[in-house]
Amino acid sequence: MRIFLLILSVISPIFLSGKETKKITNDRGYPAFREVYYVLKADTNIRHGSYRAEILGKVAVKGFYQMGYKDSLWTQYNLQGKIRSRGWYEHGKRDSIWEFFNHSGEIEQRINFTRNEVLLYQTAFLDVPFRVMNGKDTILTVLERPPLFIGGTSRFNDYVADEIMIPLHKADEKITGTVYVAFTIDKEGKTSNHRVLKGIGKVCNAEALRVMMTIPDDWIPGRLNGENVAVDYVVPFKFDKSITTIDSLFQ
Repeated sequence: MRIFLLILSVISPIFLSGKETKKITNDRGYPAFREVYYVLKADTNIRHGSYRAEILGKVAVKGFYQMGYKDSLWTQYNLQGKIRSRGWYEHGKRDSIWEFFNHSGEIEQRINFTRNEVLLYQTAFLDVPFRVMNGKDTILTVLERPPLFIGGTSRFNDYVADEIMIPLHKADEKITGTVYVAFTIDKEGKTSNHRVLKGIGKVCNAEALRVMMTIPDDWIPGRLNGENVAVDYVVPFKFDKSITTIDSLFQ
């Protein structure tokens, strides 16, 4: 199936699986962003065929759509041309083995989504204790595997950097310091109960919480004794008057 789709994308982007398509090119925004993809002539809301996104004239994403769903091999690049992620989709869902890289091109994660198996990961939290939730009971312990954001720390930090800003504030309002945002990652990797654990002021607290709640729900749950567990996770946001950063996901 995958080989068949790749051959089709090379031979003919106009007629795929007997369906007539037309090419769409979208140019928008700053930095210069361009999308080139194909849609069905019979229904232009359905993407069908090869997909390509460019930023500043450089390839950012290459992939393929099958009747409106991401399918086959997808690859994402940074502006230096290094691969950030590479893997397969099947009917819009990640399938088979995916690899995720940091900005330097070093691999951060390798995950088999068919088997739901983490093959390789980089983390700073191997010896860091987490609060494990079991009903009304909570224990503090080092996990067999900590929760992992799919794509690694660099992908998580990219989301934060794209979203966060110094909030509007009064002249005498404190906007320097660290805001600690906590949330729960359950046994399925879903997040909930986002709250400010420790803050510095109303506007920065609200901004850190807002940003954390915009991050995609794309987590692999922590494991303890061979089982997925629900844990509390803490992310610190550093604010000052010129720059806002995230402290590398320290728990």
